[in-house]
Amino acid sequence: MPKLFKIFLTGLLIGMPLTIPLNAKVYDFTEDNKLTLLQDARAAVELKLDLVRHAKHHIHIMTYYWDNNGYPLELMKELNNAHARGVDVRIITTYIPSVTMDIFGKSKKILYKNADKKSKAVLSYLKLIPGNNEAITNNIHEKIFLVDGEEAILGGRNISENDYRAKDLEVMIEGPVVNQIQKHFEKMYSFMVMLKIKHVCFNPNDLCAEDLNKTKFTEKNAGFYPEQVRFANGTKARILTNEILIQQYENNYWGEKRFLAQDDIIDTVVKIEFNKLRAYNYFILPTERYKLYLEKNLADGKIIEMITNSKTTAASISNKGYLYGLPEMHNLVERGLQLYQWQDGVPEPGQDHIDYLHEKVMLFDDDHGFIGSHNFGCGSTSVSSEIVIEFYSKPVVQTLIDVFEAERTNSLKTTLATIPEIENEIKDNSLMIKFLHKFFVKNFVREMF
Repeated sequence: MPKLFKIFLTGLLIGMPLTIPLNAKVYDFTEDNKLTLLQDARAAVELKLDLVRHAKHHIHIMTYYWDNNGYPLELMKELNNAHARGVDVRIITTYIPSVTMDIFGKSKKILYKNADKKSKAVLSYLKLIPGNNEAITNNIHEKIFLVDGEEAILGGRNISENDYRAKDLEVMIEGPVVNQIQKHFEKMYSFMVMLKIKHVCFNPNDLCAEDLNKTKFTEKNAGFYPEQVRFANGTKARILTNEILIQQYENNYWGEKRFLAQDDIIDTVVKIEFNKLRAYNYFILPTERYKLYLEKNLADGKIIEMITNSKTTAASISNKGYLYGLPEMHNLVERGLQLYQWQDGVPEPGQDHIDYLHEKVMLFDDDHGFIGSHNFGCGSTSVSSEIVIEFYSKPVVQTLIDVFEAERTNSLKTTLATIPEIENEIKDNSLMIKFLHKFFVKNFVREMF
């Protein structure tokens, strides 16, 4: 079936009753981990550069995009230096965002500029090709920074100078759970190599395929899984992933099926019981089962507080997702959701101006948390590979609650969304909202956000 025709049918299929089995397959919890919050973007950058400079065995990175100025270029230089001394460097990203941010491939040229063929370590930069799996768009949306199998960084930040102007969060992870992150990276990397061979090489047996096959993980890669340091009285943690790209490839999901597909992150969240939930949400575009979960808990008298973007801050990237989500925002606020919107305020002295909210965090009561790349929206479930760390830790959660409460109660940073204000925004943008909810435009917006 021609691709454009499938995209057209995707729009027509909106609203058809479909069901997908919800049998989440997740990693077991591990004990004795150490989690270090990376709240300051510039400090996180310096940490990553330092980890690369001291890497001994391997550096594995996944990111939505990689742009071409400042820190991203400096990181590419350091990665090239690391490879020259025999460190295995593998990078996975998404083609379209990376190309739009770096149209002439400046970053990749720097990565390979002084690559010494004498080094037996792998040096690879794989980009997810557009048009795979019959979706309008597909994304590597995970943010993984993994060094020597000992330290891993997860969160919401990409490899970009743009992240200095976003309210975001990452966490550095040490301990047994790092092996789960490595295992997941290996799975996604092998999947990407297979896709590259299928869609780029003319013949599965030619030199192109042979070169790609050389980058695959083998049984000799035991060094990727070192014996982990255990931290006394450490944190109980595991990773959760959404491997929708692999699901799409195996099951040929398209149309509404994408939005109902298994998502181990959301499928785990909707089983959690709580008294109070605090969350940062990029936009309010929940999938049907996440929406029902929120509605049920609100109806049961549970407290749910969220911080999300305002129309003004959303426009820093695109306010189309915000406008599309306004009716759902109205629905949830009407049911009792306490929704606070990020404001374009004046930065504190010596700090970067924070233009918009990009953080992805959930805090259940006082000891249970999620930090990662998942936006808890339709796009993260339907077309984007995602990863989060789920953990139990009163100290870490309390630190995040303190930040959340300070922002929630500071009118210079957030303001409470009211029904009249939302209704006025819906009225003022009614034509655009109607357009965004029409046919395959609806699918495109939901996939993007």
